[in-house]
Amino acid sequence: MIKIRTSVYFTLVLVLITVIVSCKKKEEVVVDSIPPISPQLINEIKEEMYSDAEAPEGEPVFLWDFSKKNVYGYDFEQMTKNSMDMGEGGKLNSKPGEMDQTMSAKGDLFIKSQGDGTADLVLKDLKASMKMNMGNNQEPRTMEQAMPPFVAQGIKEDGTGPFGNSSQDLFLKMLFPLPTKTLRLGESIDIPAQMPFNAMGSMLMVKGRSKITLKRYVKIGKRTCAELNVDIDISDLNVPSDLEGEYKCSTKGTSVFYFDTESRCFISGYTAMVMQFSVDAPMPKMNISGEKESNMPKRTKMSMISDNLIKVKLKEK
Repeated sequence: MIKIRTSVYFTLVLVLITVIVSCKKKEEVVVDSIPPISPQLINEIKEEMYSDAEAPEGEPVFLWDFSKKNVYGYDFEQMTKNSMDMGEGGKLNSKPGEMDQTMSAKGDLFIKSQGDGTADLVLKDLKASMKMNMGNNQEPRTMEQAMPPFVAQGIKEDGTGPFGNSSQDLFLKMLFPLPTKTLRLGESIDIPAQMPFNAMGSMLMVKGRSKITLKRYVKIGKRTCAELNVDIDISDLNVPSDLEGEYKCSTKGTSVFYFDTESRCFISGYTAMVMQFSVDAPMPKMNISGEKESNMPKRTKMSMISDNLIKVKLKEK
């Protein structure tokens, strides 16, 4: 069986998928795995009403400045809506056995520059409130929890880290998206992306891209900031014919972030993302003491949709 857990550190991400952003040559992405679903939280994405600003003189550098010891503090907020079906139907919103969950969390996020070109990310004092509808006519359950600190070390100025195929890499890329080159106004860059998907023990790769566009420069107080718009689409899953069953996985989202090109740090940002998967595959044969073989399910059928919104904003000193 595939186990599903919930975490405030990008609910579905830490359990099922991880994005790896690379500098490979741009590839065409074919998206036909799952029909598009409009995220419920997409309307929360805001393009702030800042006044336009002139582009800075010279080429701006889209990199953090970790040359000196410094601490950037942010308010962190996350909202998540999950729908799951672990029953035989394998489809969401199809019968009373499915489970729904809503979650909100707030905490403090710090980027701690070590002064050597790297930094640590620390997410702490995170308090989460969850409401779960377990289905089968059960009463909804609520829970409040103080989460333990989350730390990611060795972050480089381009936002990457020594994490390889891990959840930290995805978490960073969605929190603070940076282009891999200097962009002109209106210019975009497609950054190839892929994430692993566990298909009954076989590790498959879902491919796609993160498209970052420099839309404009704005004035936030005395700061000149680049407005970076991000479109995320990771939906191309090629299932080998050797695997029995049907597997689908898709991640789509959008972001708006503001980056101070002089201080070289993020000021604020929003990310809304929908992640969904479904599995319909034969169950491994097993013998369990006290259970008749005829009583064991013949197939694993499950599906999940996770609708996420994350906000970050630089704390005023």
